[in-house]
Amino acid sequence: MSSDEIILKVRNLKKWFPVRTGILEDLISRDEKKYVKAVDGISFDIKKRQIYGLAGESGCGKTTTGRVILRLLEPTSGEVQLGDQDIFSLTKRELNEFRKSAQII
Repeated sequence: MSSDEIILKVRNLKKWFPVRTGILEDLISRDEKKYVKAVDGISFDIKKRQIYGLAGESGCGKTTTGRVILRLLEPTSGEVQLGDQDIFSLTKRELNEFRKSAQII
């Protein structure tokens, strides 16, 4: 395993939360659901022996990104691969093993 080897790939990761509206607004805008786009299309790679930090303003989606990568939250869309494994298709047992080796601070 070389130090140039990519161990974590995140591609077009999105996490949108639906906005709750009142009955009247639901009737007026029936076709348009509203969402808060906490994470909207983030992509990055982490190589072996690399430390990666997300920086940004309060409320910009840093923690949500970490929680989606660890599958503490389910993604709206996107891909996360650890090596050649798709994180979003791990079994519960595999997910627990993965979480033992990953952390967000």
